[in-house]
Amino acid sequence: MSANWSGTVNFRDAQRVAPTSVEELQEFVSNSARVRARGSAHCFNDIADTSATAITFENMPSDIDINKEKKTVRVPAGMKYGELAVALHDRGWAIHNMASLPHISVAGAVATATHGSGVGNGNLATAVESLELVLPDGSLKRISKGDASFEGSVVGLGLTGVVVNLDLAIEPTFNIAQTVYRGMSRESYAANLDEIMSLAYSVSYFTTWAAAGGGEVWAKFKAGTTAPTDLFEAYPATSNRHPLPGLDPEPCTEQMAVSGPWHLRLPHFKMEFTPSAGDEIQSEFFVARKDAPAAIAALEKIAPQINEILWVTEIRAIAADDLWMSPHYQRDSIGIHFTWKKVDAVYEMVKVVEATLAPFGYRPHLGKVFSASPDYFKSVMPKFDDFKKLVTEIDPTNKFGNEFTNRLIGR
Repeated sequence: MSANWSGTVNFRDAQRVAPTSVEELQEFVSNSARVRARGSAHCFNDIADTSATAITFENMPSDIDINKEKKTVRVPAGMKYGELAVALHDRGWAIHNMASLPHISVAGAVATATHGSGVGNGNLATAVESLELVLPDGSLKRISKGDASFEGSVVGLGLTGVVVNLDLAIEPTFNIAQTVYRGMSRESYAANLDEIMSLAYSVSYFTTWAAAGGGEVWAKFKAGTTAPTDLFEAYPATSNRHPLPGLDPEPCTEQMAVSGPWHLRLPHFKMEFTPSAGDEIQSEFFVARKDAPAAIAALEKIAPQINEILWVTEIRAIAADDLWMSPHYQRDSIGIHFTWKKVDAVYEMVKVVEATLAPFGYRPHLGKVFSASPDYFKSVMPKFDDFKKLVTEIDPTNKFGNEFTNRLIGR
C-alpha cells in the first residue's frame, strides 16, 4: 500500500518488507535502525507512516488458536476483525464487540484503542489478555495481564514493540438484532442520552448537524432483549438504512430487527463492501459521559460550520478502562465522531471543534485527524509520563518511532 485507506496520507517508506515468519520478522527488526509496523492503514493521520522501513503482515501465518479452558483466542497481529469473527463464530465463539468496520487489523485497532459502542463495552483493546512483541534487539517477549507493564503496552501506538500475536478474551457466540430509529432530534437525544445509549447492547446516534436537527439511533439488541416500538419521538425505520443520508444501504449490515450472528450485526458495514463513503477524512473526540449533553450543546453553536463539510457524525458510548494510552482511561466516555468530506477546510474546522470541546477535557482518537498539542494531550492523559518512560526503557534509540509519535510524546 502506498497510502492510507482514504488516500489522504502518502506513505514515504524507504523500503517495505512483508515477512513470512516470526523469525524473519525478528531479523528485520534486529537489523534495521528504524522500523514501523503497519496494519490495514485505516488511519487518517501519519501514525502509520515512516521514512524508514515499513513492516506489513499480509504474508505472515494466519491461523488462530482457541484455548477453551481459558476462553481466549491467539490471533496473528495482521488478521482483520472480519476474518477473525468468521473463524470464531464457525467454532462457536465470539469477542465482546467490533468496530463500525470489520476491515481493520487486530493489532492496529488495539494499538490505537479503536472501539465499538455500548455503555458496558470497553474498547477493543480491553479484550487483550496477553500480547507477544518483537523488541528492538529482535528478541520476543510475551506480556500478560497482571504484568507490571501490561496496561502501558497494550495501547502502544506501535512504540512498545512490533506485535506478533495477541490473546483475546472470547465468549460463546450470540445473536444480535438491529433496529434503526428515525426522527430522533439532537435535543431529545442530548436530554435523554444515558437512557438512549443504555437501550441496547450497542447503540450509535447519527446526525448531520443540519438545522432541522434530526438523526437516527442504530440499536443492536442482544438475543433475549426486545426492541421498543418507539423511542421518544423516534420511530423504527421501515427499510434498511445507510449512515450517510441518501446512500444505498446494501453495504450495511442487516437491520429491521432480523436476528443474526454477532459479527454480522455489530459492525455497521459488511466485510465484502467498501465501508462508509470511502472518500473521507475522520476525526473523533471523547468526553466523559456525564459531560456529553453539555458538549453536544456547545457543538450546536457551531453546527452550521460543521454541517458544511460533513458527511455524518456518529456518537457512541465506551466503558472506562485502565489502559494508559486509551482515551477512556478511568473515564466512561462518549465518542463524537466526524466523517468529513475530503476537503482542506476540514483541518481548520477540526481546530474549531477542539476549541469547543476543550472545556470538557476531550481526548482525541490517535488514529484520526486532530490538532491538539503534545502539552494539551499530556494534560488530559493521566498516564502520559509513565507511558513515555516505559517506551524510552523499551526502545532507547527510538527504533519504532516516527514523526507522528515524536511529535506526540516529544522524542
